[in-house]
Amino acid sequence: MIHMSHHNLMKAELVNARFWDLIKLRSPWLLIGLIGAMFASLIVSKFELSLKENIALAFFIPMIAYMSDAIGTQTETVFIRALTDLKFNITKYIIREIFLGATLGSIFGVFTGLVVFVVTGSVQVGEVVAISLFLTMSVATGLACLTPIILRSLKQDPAVGSGPFTTALQYVVSLAVYFLVALIIL
Repeated sequence: MIHMSHHNLMKAELVNARFWDLIKLRSPWLLIGLIGAMFASLIVSKFELSLKENIALAFFIPMIAYMSDAIGTQTETVFIRALTDLKFNITKYIIREIFLGATLGSIFGVFTGLVVFVVTGSVQVGEVVAISLFLTMSVATGLACLTPIILRSLKQDPAVGSGPFTTALQYVVSLAVYFLVALIIL
């Protein structure tokens, strides 16, 4: 007889689950993601005047949202795997990930800010993009670690819920940060 741990049983159940059970399991998280995306769109609409005054800001919205989500997805995937398979100091891990996000945010922020300056000819737009990437990539790694912990404490499967929830959260946070930085600098 093969002994399966609770974790492996849960993995097997997800892989072998019936189609409609998967629909029921995954749909609520995607709905949460959709609501988050709608909220992110609302944030963009609130900065319509800023966008009219400096249309170049609109060009970089997808990049800011993508980079925040991309680093968050990397962090989240590795973290969820670690949560299920390893014993480690979670606090140290989260601090390291936030520092990693800040370092990568600094690197990508400076590089991208310079490229944006060259492309747009605007030092201020370059600064907005650089600072926003630094901030959003720093925050994204922390959110990507905290979401699975919160879901697990609520007896929800982090592998199913973290992705859609964190993506929506990353979009909202990254757009809010981007436009707030733009308001301060421009």
